[in-house]
Amino acid sequence: MNMKCLVLLCSLILVACATGGKHHLYQSLQHYVGQTAAQVRSQLDLSAMGFKTAQQPIQTAEFLSYTIFRDMNIPMGTPNISQSISIGAPMPTPSNGGYNIEMKCQIRFELKDEIVQSVRYTGRAC
Repeated sequence: MNMKCLVLLCSLILVACATGGKHHLYQSLQHYVGQTAAQVRSQLDLSAMGFKTAQQPIQTAEFLSYTIFRDMNIPMGTPNISQSISIGAPMPTPSNGGYNIEMKCQIRFELKDEIVQSVRYTGRAC
């Protein structure tokens, strides 16, 4: 029973952390709606926001597109649970193994006459 509670609690914490980052990205880019593509290109610095970018943005008459990458750690196996001497509670310790994968997110500013109309996000890392 205690293991189930611990797994549930860890899952909730991870979801909360992931959701917070997504919400921050959405909020930071919404103020570009109504600006020109040139303004977005000159002002938007995804690296300064902590994102790894793939290349220079791609622009057509219909959109301006950026691709960002996030490294995600996928643990393998189950975490080791040990007893804390001070309070007697189970304390998770990192499990051995796992691997990192790089996931991408495409940020696409929809344009009409060079003016940003909306922002769309595609990919698992958004």
